[in-house]
Amino acid sequence: MRSTIAVLVVILMHVVAEAQTLPRVMSGYSAVSGPHAVLWIARDAGLFEKNGLRTDVAYIRSGSTMAQTLVSGEIQMSQMGGPAMLAAGVAGMDVTFVAVALNTTPIVIMGSVSKMEDLKGKAIGVTRYGSNTDISARFAIRKAGLQPEKDVALVQLEDYPGIMGGIASGRIAAGALADPFTDAAKKLGYKEIADIAAMGLEFPFVGIVAKKSYLKDHADIAQRFVRAYVEAIAFYKNNRDVAMKVTSKYTGIKDPAILSSTVNFYAPKLARVPYATIGGMRFVLEQVAVRDPRAKTVNPESFMDNRFVKQLEESGFISSLYPKG
Repeated sequence: MRSTIAVLVVILMHVVAEAQTLPRVMSGYSAVSGPHAVLWIARDAGLFEKNGLRTDVAYIRSGSTMAQTLVSGEIQMSQMGGPAMLAAGVAGMDVTFVAVALNTTPIVIMGSVSKMEDLKGKAIGVTRYGSNTDISARFAIRKAGLQPEKDVALVQLEDYPGIMGGIASGRIAAGALADPFTDAAKKLGYKEIADIAAMGLEFPFVGIVAKKSYLKDHADIAQRFVRAYVEAIAFYKNNRDVAMKVTSKYTGIKDPAILSSTVNFYAPKLARVPYATIGGMRFVLEQVAVRDPRAKTVNPESFMDNRFVKQLEESGFISSLYPKG
């Protein structure tokens, strides 16, 4: 018995020692909406360790703060949206996408009115100016023939729960929401006013961003991280029960129907081969240019580093993650 315990202790010490010798990578996510579950799954399913990394994951509430944290070196590989990343890049920060898991916007405008035109003279809630929700809301406002800020006010409310609270209090007439919060809004009786994904918008909504200088010096670590990330995308697509449990853990939502609807919504939209695209970059740069004219002269490809995803695709690794046929 004592010898058995001694062996187990030795094995445990070896596992702990091995974990401590793995390269450490700090990562983070900037929202608690459905597509951010890719990073959550990579951590909770042990995919980083499987790929030889010791990865800690932090919640950084906004994309702009995430960009600053990344550039400062506190985080090396961050999961965030295109607007915050490209605004930082245009301002001179050393950033680029290495993968884009969701290349369209899942944002739906929901509220107490029946159509976008009814929002004239009222307000829409977004998380932060320049964020995914902000750019999605502005796109929908313009599609309705209205002018953002002139015809429809935009109010910063930090996060999705804040937007829900703003609608409930009457401070805003509608909000830019993503699953699972869209289903929660429907249960409260709010109306779906505009489904922006249905408008065919190409948009780097969620992906992995790193400093170009970090990638230059740590290409092997970045390759392992991206490998774990594409495995997590496949895990989300192929294991809906686990995807629901992980989404519930990080969002706090317990309703099985809402969780099921969320996974059903995102699973087909997440990219098996998560390339950043020129079209998505170009669209966001056009929006950034409204506030920062420097974006008009930027080359979209300067914020795309697809070599890590390309290696995984060409090696056959990504196709091996999915059932044949």
